[in-house]
Amino acid sequence: MKLHQSDGTDQGNPLTKLEKTLGDLPPAQVKMPHEDSKSTAISKATVEVVPLEEPGEPVHHLRVNNSFLGTHERNILLSLAARTPSTVTPDRLTLLGLVGAFVVMLGFAACRASPWFVSVAILGLFLNWLGDSLDGTLARYRKIERPDFGYFLDHCCDLISQAFIFLGLGLSPYFTLFSALLALSMYLLMTSFTYLKVLILKTHHLSYYGMGATELRLLVIAWALFALWYGPGLIDTQFMGVRVVDLTIFTLWSLVFLAFMWKVWSDVKRFRPILDK
Repeated sequence: MKLHQSDGTDQGNPLTKLEKTLGDLPPAQVKMPHEDSKSTAISKATVEVVPLEEPGEPVHHLRVNNSFLGTHERNILLSLAARTPSTVTPDRLTLLGLVGAFVVMLGFAACRASPWFVSVAILGLFLNWLGDSLDGTLARYRKIERPDFGYFLDHCCDLISQAFIFLGLGLSPYFTLFSALLALSMYLLMTSFTYLKVLILKTHHLSYYGMGATELRLLVIAWALFALWYGPGLIDTQFMGVRVVDLTIFTLWSLVFLAFMWKVWSDVKRFRPILDK
């Protein structure tokens, strides 16, 4: 008695034929025993979730510098970049700028012991300018730019540096802490607005109304030298129980704040048709 009859076309291992049969089935007919639509949906949702810690899209932007000294400064920085030794890297220059700002704070604070320490503060401002301004120029000159990491590192150090500089000025005998913190608040306000425009408009404005970081450093030096020449009467003079310097800085701060609000309103009106698309 024959249990199986074959014409020779289907000979072979029965397990192999079973695998072939399963392979010929449509994908929808092959299901895991415990698979259901709910678990599949959860699995898909899990795969599609992007962790918040992951970096987003690169922030590439156009740099705009219309400060009073912008053109001359660019020429000087390009000349320095061409002469910078290969051992000097942009990251080291960024660190130099941060160290320079810390030296400014120490120098200004030490002026209460001796006015000669103002020279230390001026040296710190020069180092801060050199490191902060040359790092990006050197990276672009050597074609080793890192637009995202460089932007993040540079401007984090800028915020810390400006806090050091204004705090040092407030601790010096040439300014008051109230006026220094008021000026710092305005700087941080303008900086926040600038970084928002980089994110939204991909344009980085390095100056407003002709004033940039370099002009600000020169104003700090000029004020310190003028106050040193004038004497303590410049700071101690009062009007109706309020120091004249604090009243003057508050008035200037108010005018700049009004100008800032006008700038925000005009930019919102100007760029709204672009941002609404």
